[in-house]
Amino acid sequence: MSASLEFAGLKRETKIITIANLNPATCETSDKIFDAIYTIFKTGHRRLPIVSKKNNLEGIITITDLLDAFLRRQDFNEKLETIMVRDIITCKEDDSIDFVLKKLKMSRRGGLPIIDIEKKLVGIISERDFIKFFTNIEFGISVKDVMTKKPFFISPEISILDCLKTIVNARYRRLPVVKNKKLVGIVTSLDLLEYIKNHGYNFDKLDEPLDLIMKKDVFTIPEDSDLSDAIKVMRAKDVGGILVIDKNKNLDGIVTERDILGEID
Repeated sequence: MSASLEFAGLKRETKIITIANLNPATCETSDKIFDAIYTIFKTGHRRLPIVSKKNNLEGIITITDLLDAFLRRQDFNEKLETIMVRDIITCKEDDSIDFVLKKLKMSRRGGLPIIDIEKKLVGIISERDFIKFFTNIEFGISVKDVMTKKPFFISPEISILDCLKTIVNARYRRLPVVKNKKLVGIVTSLDLLEYIKNHGYNFDKLDEPLDLIMKKDVFTIPEDSDLSDAIKVMRAKDVGGILVIDKNKNLDGIVTERDILGEID
């Protein structure tokens, strides 16, 4: 069983701007890469539309793009336009909620900038913007039926550099840390960026044990929980994914906002 938009009181034909963030954090093409990092930590957003001085949408940047640039040892004093993604999937301010939901699913993007007829940025819509309407909706689906089973994980014995390479190359937002088949922690792309910033963007500092950035207090949910319970935990903890454990408290899977979005129609 899936949950329809109507269950959450959303009308399919309603314009997307009615549920979108109409005041998104942005940077300009002429800003430095350092500026994007400052904006991310100031606002808590994990993706930033990049605009011209006239507010025309020119590109987009994510935390993973910034980590990739650091891994390539790019000078962070350079302009954002040197690393921003120019091939942007967008939606228009007059698009319907139903149309944008389908576009989010097909594009497999965490968020889409919204533009007007002149291609000026007017907002941004994310997976989270949709999912928040389903916090109290019973899906009738257990977490284990939706989660990504046997997710990729890393060992606590690897270095921060190896973790960074894995995050960048595989384009993961988060990685569970497992030792002797037991879940012992988690590392996110934001954790890596924060470590890099706090250590003065010193590449040599990456040759340190993962324990320095690994979060040991991991948010989990039992595999037989209703999908709505996962939404409640994710919203309460302000995270985009939660790890799933079996009856023996071993890592069994991961459920993300993208997985949940797939069950909304």
